[in-house]
Amino acid sequence: MLEFPYPIIEQPDGTFSFTSDYAVNYNIALFDASFHFNHLEIPNGAIVEFSFGADKELPVDARVPSTILYFLSNFFENQQNVLIYVCESIDKKQFARKRVFDKWFIKFRTTDLEKYDFSFSLDDVVILGAVLIHRNNTERENLLNAFLESYQMYSDYKS
Repeated sequence: MLEFPYPIIEQPDGTFSFTSDYAVNYNIALFDASFHFNHLEIPNGAIVEFSFGADKELPVDARVPSTILYFLSNFFENQQNVLIYVCESIDKKQFARKRVFDKWFIKFRTTDLEKYDFSFSLDDVVILGAVLIHRNNTERENLLNAFLESYQMYSDYKS
């Protein structure tokens, strides 16, 4: 069961934020990610890369994942939207981040979204992430094919 989410505030720069009961400030950002899909355009939808982070160490707080999942639920009210997330790897904690996101996805329990995991190595760093697409997205097959072509380019890259 999801906890009651924190209020989310849209910032003037187009990002979003919320503050936890522990005074941790979180930021959520969506960036154009159409280049991952060979610049495919979706009628009435968006292809974005999802990013979020906190301004200090994260205490355990069940309302944080609920807030992120609430945000994503609102994002996918438009069935044409597509979201990609890449687990930050600079601190070598990308596997832990992926486990957390996978757990959140399971907790969300939706049959409307399909999740396609990916991984590849780039300059001896393992890149992990996933693409989330609504099952009823009218461009679903085109999107998956375009992403597969792009993914193959990353997978074939040799440093």
